[in-house]
Amino acid sequence: MIPSEDLVDQFRGVALQRLDRVEAAWAAVLSSVDDHAAVLIHREIHTLKGESRMVGFSDVNLVCHKLEDLLEVARARGYAVDEDFDLAVNMAFRFMAMLVRKKVGSQLRGIDLPGFVKQIEGILAETKPTPRGPQRATGPLLVRRAAPRVSIPMRAYLAPGAVDAFVEYAAARGARRDRLRVSWHAVRDLIGNQRAVIGAGQLAKHKSGALALARELGKQVDATFDVGTAEVTAEMLDAIDAAVLHLVRNAVDHGIEAPDERARVGKPPAGKIRVRCGMVAEWLELVIEDDGRGVSLAAVRERAVALGLVASDVVELGERWLDLVCQPGFTTRAEASDISGRGVGLDAVRAGIMEVGGTLTARTADGAGTAWTIRLPLPELTLQGHVFRVAFVPFPLVLDGSWKLCAAPVDGASVVDVALALGLVEESVGGPTHYLTNGTMTVAMLSDRAAATVQARRLVTVAAPSPYEVITLDTVEGLLVHPQHLGK
Repeated sequence: MIPSEDLVDQFRGVALQRLDRVEAAWAAVLSSVDDHAAVLIHREIHTLKGESRMVGFSDVNLVCHKLEDLLEVARARGYAVDEDFDLAVNMAFRFMAMLVRKKVGSQLRGIDLPGFVKQIEGILAETKPTPRGPQRATGPLLVRRAAPRVSIPMRAYLAPGAVDAFVEYAAARGARRDRLRVSWHAVRDLIGNQRAVIGAGQLAKHKSGALALARELGKQVDATFDVGTAEVTAEMLDAIDAAVLHLVRNAVDHGIEAPDERARVGKPPAGKIRVRCGMVAEWLELVIEDDGRGVSLAAVRERAVALGLVASDVVELGERWLDLVCQPGFTTRAEASDISGRGVGLDAVRAGIMEVGGTLTARTADGAGTAWTIRLPLPELTLQGHVFRVAFVPFPLVLDGSWKLCAAPVDGASVVDVALALGLVEESVGGPTHYLTNGTMTVAMLSDRAAATVQARRLVTVAAPSPYEVITLDTVEGLLVHPQHLGK
């Protein structure tokens, strides 16, 4: 099955982003001990290898496979590598970027891919891992500036400051506003929520890759995708996409048996793979299941004992098998192929899902297949609320839908003077009043304009008890106000 032009274009965009992240992470591990960057490199290259195979970029797949060999040696040496080794890694990045951009089926002039592969093999033959495990070079290391990467916990830590940056920018005038605009946009792009919609189109693209891999392995597969639509963050979509890629490939490669083997145990020749994704309460649940041979818990135990992860007198692994197979570098295969066997895939799946606040569980049965379940908290990226315009506040203010407008004035209501609270005025200027209640508190909102019902999108989310978050109304940015937290 030839991948669609849209799928190829999507692969190109994602692949180039992956290469940018990997190149920055490679620079980071050469200049300092950065375990996060080291894990990211191996995870991204392994994912890119799988994606390139799915869309028919066999040359990219080959370079990824050889680059993984280089990276394993580098990791074993604690990333203390010489300039020739570093040059080979960076050349691999450049080769892949050019190969990703080329037209499908065409050849790039001036690129000797077989020669480059032989060069990598020569470097691998000359550069052996240090026998005592990871070590750091005592001499000066190659230093480059790594691109910033903001984790979700760091994003939450920076969010209150981002709100302040927005207010400073929005209230500024003249040249100062122009200068602060650059700062605000940089902060917004770094930690702001990026919405994405997950649906059948994003995940069903992996079906063609599964069928192609099955044909290559001499297997038959019936793959179905039942995917509902849900709004998630861009990071969540990336984690889900990578998880489906790895888990579907694992099902084809490890789980589904060859037709003759299936026939011997009374199974139909075509193995079944089912991908289901939908909302369950406040969670997004993704299930990838197959009817293959299941995970060999005996093989997992044997490998775990050999690696010293489990005591030799442990007979049953119980639920611990899942944690073991998700350990970095854990594999039951004696040799790695260009498909799997490096112990990176499941580690990548779990790490990516955990980074976005999700969980990974699994159940397996000998001869009856394996089911992987991913659960992610659904983010509230959009909301219904009431919008207000307030004197001396140069942006809209929104109260979420938990607040209801009161039909008549309410005595003793807490006065919400956002202009004064934000320091945009030195004393309250009063104004028309609109009353709202959330059932436990009633507030008087000073507003120049009657409230209208709107839909807003959360741009910079701040955890309680913060009184403000940054939102957008179409293309206009403003603040979501939580009156119950004002003054805290």
